[in-house]
Amino acid sequence: MRKAIILAGGFGTRLQPLTFARPKHMLPLVDKPMLRHIVDYLIENDFEEIWISIGSDELFKEIEEYFEKKQLKANIHFIKEPKKLGGVGAIKYAMREAEIDDTFALILGDNITDIELNDMFLFHKKNPAIATIALVRTETPWRYGVAEMKDDNIVGFVEKPAIGEETSNLIATGIYIMEPKIINYIPEDFMDSTGMLFPLLLKKGECLNGFKSDKFWVDVGRPSSYLEATAKILKSYGKENWIEDGVEIGKNTELNGPVVVYEGTKIGDNCKIKNSVIFENNKIGNNCNITNSILDIGCEIGDGFNVTTTLGKGSILKNNGNN
Repeated sequence: MRKAIILAGGFGTRLQPLTFARPKHMLPLVDKPMLRHIVDYLIENDFEEIWISIGSDELFKEIEEYFEKKQLKANIHFIKEPKKLGGVGAIKYAMREAEIDDTFALILGDNITDIELNDMFLFHKKNPAIATIALVRTETPWRYGVAEMKDDNIVGFVEKPAIGEETSNLIATGIYIMEPKIINYIPEDFMDSTGMLFPLLLKKGECLNGFKSDKFWVDVGRPSSYLEATAKILKSYGKENWIEDGVEIGKNTELNGPVVVYEGTKIGDNCKIKNSVIFENNKIGNNCNITNSILDIGCEIGDGFNVTTTLGKGSILKNNGNN
């Protein structure tokens, strides 16, 4: 039985204010939460035992409550991290709690992708290594962990190098296939990023594989990448826009996708909405332009506003006297 661990214990500070009221992993991506997309991805790739590592804060109960109500084609278990462990510490804690004793997948809980995980698993089995890392190319490698390759082996790894000091444009996604013995190398010291583990493994003489892919991958850590993931999912559904039941849209209002509008929202006349996500129960006046924006639940926008940002739950934008 294939096992997978999802690390979903982060607070999503770069996605604030959207994450003030919910775990970032429960942010909606079109028709379901981000974390559900990841669970479905694992199930589609034949993983039958899925362990979700979450924080012990009250906020994370939303994750448990959501999955307890779902009938899925995999066994879903939860691990509560007793304190902030960092990415590397969370791996060790989750492995112990899940009693990992065979090859397993590890995926960070904000990765939206269609990287061929089944192919990656088979690649790892045919090319023995302590871990195989899914790699993609990017024009901004300094934001990530950069891998230096020789054939299929990673021979160097630097986490977030300085601009201009990158050894390649191949970067590590948060998708890994690992062997259980990796737990023996995980230090007790706090290490925030999972990528900080890999230079240690190389220094110990362990083999790391790189699985290069040109498939879609995004780390949903910022509002811009949240919108990018939304656009990708809409495209995979063959849709430009996603408008839920109960949405009211005024006369001469244009939706230039990708646009998602959730139930209970009212949009006035002569508005232009482009590349944006509007959560439930928003009220948008007439003659508004909403571009590259995310509006959390219950925002109220007066007439004639231009919005190009992320607004937190219950935000109000009104002109003086516009009551």
